[in-house]
Amino acid sequence: MKTIHLFRFNDSIFRKIPFFKEENRLKTDVTEIDLMNIEIVTEYIVKTHDDFSFDNTSGNDLLSMCKKAQRIIEHYFILGVNGYDVI
Repeated sequence: MKTIHLFRFNDSIFRKIPFFKEENRLKTDVTEIDLMNIEIVTEYIVKTHDDFSFDNTSGNDLLSMCKKAQRIIEHYFILGVNGYDVI
């Protein structure tokens, strides 16, 4: 068995955090602030067989693996608001 990390964003599963730059990552949970456009990427830490292949696994099977995750971590990223960067 091995441990892998899967990332979910907009109902898609990825092997790496998609689309966002590290400098846009928020270090705290600030979802209550309405002035910011925040996107959440959910990381799932799951155990799988040693011969697991991401490319050969269906989307439904990946979602099923996420539901059985040992640990779930939410990553918050800020996007520009009305063409201006916040923070």
